Amino acid sequence: MIYQLSISDTIRKQRKFFQSGTTKDFAFRLVQLKALKQAIIQHQTDITHALLADLNRAEVETYGTEILLIISEIDYAIKNLKQWMQPQKLATNIQQFPASARIYPEPLGIALIIGPWNYPFQLTLSPLVGAIAAGNCAIIKPSELATNCSKVIAEIITKSFASEYITVVEGGVDTSQQLLADKFDHIFFTGGTAIGKIVM
Repeated sequence: MIYQLSISDTIRKQRKFFQSGTTKDFAFRLVQLKALKQAIIQHQTDITHALLADLNRAEVETYGTEILLIISEIDYAIKNLKQWMQPQKLATNIQQFPASARIYPEPLGIALIIGPWNYPFQLTLSPLVGAIAAGNCAIIKPSELATNCSKVIAEIITKSFASEYITVVEGGVDTSQQLLADKFDHIFFTGGTAIGKIVM
């Protein structure tokens, strides 16, 4: 989690890590997805307590709408990761004969994930699953309106990943504005259109 380290420094370190090519490796991505799943399972009680404190959400609802959905998404990504990383052959027209064409899936770089307040765990970590599977680094900004959940997310990420790969920035609107002042290769945002216009 970022405290003293500036956002710009963190982005610079993540760019350097991304450019090393480590995140492009299939085995690396697989290990990170499994690490995220294991961390969620280990922190299930903490997640449940955080959502009860923040949103008065019942344990059964938390498990069904937040925890189970993420675990299922991770399992789906693990199952399909190798196929997603394969080049896709495309048809070419007669004018290009005897050429062949392929699409090579490549990660974008650094993703910014801005979490919402209403499903603060699921809608924050679901984009992270995609970012990891695609081979990106990520900076996560949980909702400041779900403070307990934000702390649990920060704890999970800090324990599970190196900050030059995935990190959490906690804070309010001013923190979001600082983040958006920098350049990201992809932004995941769930929320209203007024804020969405600022993000885009």
